[in-house]
Amino acid sequence: MNYVQLNERDFHHMLVVAAILGVGVGLVATAFRVVWLFLKHHLWELFGATYWRVPVSIGAGILIGGILYTTFYPGALAALVQQFHTGGRVDLEDNVPILPVGLIGLVAGQNAGPEGVMSVVGGSFGTYVSDLFGFDNSTKLLTLAGMGAGFGTILGAPIGGALLWLELPHRRGLEYYEAIIPTFVASFAGYLTEVTLGGMHLFPVWETASFVPPTLPQLGWAVGIGAVCIPFGLVYTRLFSSIGGAFRRLSPAVYVKTTVAGAVIGVLGWLVPLSYFYGGSKMNVLLDGSFSLGTLLLTLGAVMVAAAFTIHGNWIGGLIIPHMFMGALVGQAAALVVPGLPPALAMLTGMAAFNSVVTGTPLSSALIAIALTDGASITPVFLASLMAFVASPSVRFLEEAAPRSESPNFHISDD
Repeated sequence: MNYVQLNERDFHHMLVVAAILGVGVGLVATAFRVVWLFLKHHLWELFGATYWRVPVSIGAGILIGGILYTTFYPGALAALVQQFHTGGRVDLEDNVPILPVGLIGLVAGQNAGPEGVMSVVGGSFGTYVSDLFGFDNSTKLLTLAGMGAGFGTILGAPIGGALLWLELPHRRGLEYYEAIIPTFVASFAGYLTEVTLGGMHLFPVWETASFVPPTLPQLGWAVGIGAVCIPFGLVYTRLFSSIGGAFRRLSPAVYVKTTVAGAVIGVLGWLVPLSYFYGGSKMNVLLDGSFSLGTLLLTLGAVMVAAAFTIHGNWIGGLIIPHMFMGALVGQAAALVVPGLPPALAMLTGMAAFNSVVTGTPLSSALIAIALTDGASITPVFLASLMAFVASPSVRFLEEAAPRSESPNFHISDD
């Protein structure tokens, strides 16, 4: 096996580079979020009626198609994971279509979040600084650190975001252990940069009260919600795959895909209002609202379809927060059916459990849900996420997830 020896000084040099990487990601993430929220506020202040969602999303689809036709389509999350495994690099040129397309989609109601955009930005920055500072043999690690930093920074969840990209490329567990510290350094550097420039109010926080220390009934409910999320995760995975297969069989031009996706997103957003936008801004509506079982299940189905058309229609974004919104819908529906099940607990545990089922990331799913609910119900959320992960070996949403193919490319010597 080939090992690249890094002494302690070299390792600390890498951590400094990771911090620089995180600051760069934080600057871009702050600018992206400020522009996105500014455009979204002013556009939907002007077109407040829900029927405007149809023409706005169709127009966005045409515009996205034009951008991708004149540049290129860099691929969705699956392509990014595959790119990481095969080459360990993300090219800076990928940002040319990804930043404007992601921005347009977020403003125009896509069911995918900003974390997908910033994961690519961070990964490309990681590759770039690796080349710039001479870490040629550790490019894969700094690329991974950049992706974790992009995810954690844009969501305001530096721990869960960093950990997600350490878990996501693999089907079982966390394999690039050398990247753990650099990824956390980069993620926190990006997060602190965004907090300093934009303030804490930039980050979405789902307003729910923290729970008292867990009781045995709470833990039992958590296990139950973890189990309930498994069949819904399986249905969603198959639906997502079927819609993707239909697009591949038809093989339309990219601008046709994006326009069809825009039409579906807009019509669903008009008919089922909570299916519009990516999930973060809707979570408090769901937490505060009172919905019938039929409305919740209809919304769940519409969100699943909208997410699939968003990604397979070549709009660009991440699905982690939409998955958590789906899990919250499952949890609230379960609370209406099961007597005595606390709705808030069901929703919180459902957030983490559903994403854990679909993406196979039990630790980061729990940590992200906890971070975005201001630390609510830590133990039950972790338990539900782990239960869903352990009991769902057959759910394969991300086929590109694979075991590590090479030996560890460095270790710290005492020399």
